[in-house]
Amino acid sequence: MNMSFYTCIAGALAGLLALPACVQPLCAQPDYREAECRVLAENERARLRAAPGAELRFHDPRARDTASWDALGLLRETSSRVSARVAAPGDFALSITPRDSSGAGELELELLNVDPRLNVTVTRVADDAPVAGAELALAADGEGLTRRATIPMSEGALWIRGQLPCPERFRIAAVGDVQDGVAQFARILDRLALEREQAEEAGEPLLGLLLLGDLSDRAEPLELDELRERLDHAPVPVATTPGNHDVFRELEPAYTSRFGPGTYSFELCRARVAMLDTASGALADSVEGRLDELVARDRERLPFLLVGTHYPAYAGLTGNGWSREEQAQHLLVTLAGADVDLLLTGHIHALREFASIPTPRGPVRELVVGTGGASQGSGPLNFGYLRATFTGATLRTCFVEVPPPGGSAPQGAQPIPTCN
Repeated sequence: MNMSFYTCIAGALAGLLALPACVQPLCAQPDYREAECRVLAENERARLRAAPGAELRFHDPRARDTASWDALGLLRETSSRVSARVAAPGDFALSITPRDSSGAGELELELLNVDPRLNVTVTRVADDAPVAGAELALAADGEGLTRRATIPMSEGALWIRGQLPCPERFRIAAVGDVQDGVAQFARILDRLALEREQAEEAGEPLLGLLLLGDLSDRAEPLELDELRERLDHAPVPVATTPGNHDVFRELEPAYTSRFGPGTYSFELCRARVAMLDTASGALADSVEGRLDELVARDRERLPFLLVGTHYPAYAGLTGNGWSREEQAQHLLVTLAGADVDLLLTGHIHALREFASIPTPRGPVRELVVGTGGASQGSGPLNFGYLRATFTGATLRTCFVEVPPPGGSAPQGAQPIPTCN
């Protein structure tokens, strides 16, 4: 051997000695208050090896290959069935692949958070042929967002896909900050049910609700279970992202195990919507590294871009919020470059508009809608939700007032118009 071999060994040993005594892999001892650990948890829960001998995976709705998966839903198994909660309104894709070649048995499947207008199909991966007898029927009255079916394992790998017929005009609602105001949030859901009916009559259906964090007050399991139950029976599908009140628990991914991903993007007719987990006052580094991907869109096909977070990204409102202020600025610059139409946030228990936040790449419009039920102090109470209406190339916003029992709408000018 020549001397260069010993030189390399000596260099390698010197490098090892310079390292800390123990290198800890990321989230090897998970702390789910940390954003990166929640990213790992949501990816794990978008894939499931179920007892009937099948593997289920959520995918991008346009996927054709079952080899990978995307954190676009939550999979859980009970003693009687597998439940698959779709993370967002609009199209979805789920694959079911038998783990052995026997093709024996059946899978009892329950789909949650699925618009009843979706056309849901079951086809074979091999040839895209429909599978007879595997139709996902709507559940009983009162469970309009739920479908159930018995899936045969004898057909090989299967796709379950949902496709939403898209109207020319449509609406999306948004609100944040339920916390301990569950009774008031129930009133908001009741108002959304009425709006759904009125919107259908007006020819601009309400397609979904964006829930902008702080679904709970203390991240207690019972709190989150109650809110999850309400959302399973909501009048429209719901896309959620956590707030700081949802991630207090260190050793359990309490939010993720009930609602699925906190960071994801999806198409809803002619809009691209990105939900970003800022519950720890920061973005996970892996999320910040793919911000451009999360907000990317074909602008001819998807002329609108909405982004939802819990913490406002505007520096004037984040003194007790973002732990990494440079990430907030990076987010604003990225959104300006992507020509975002609207940044929707919560955390501040009020309705606020920042119509033109300056960035080096242009302005960003931010609306704070922390009016979902959480305490607002002793001043005039301002509960309700944002309505965004999409018509042609136009986006209009207004605020739907939902006063508490015995209350009335605040007097004086609102930051945005009150809906008729």
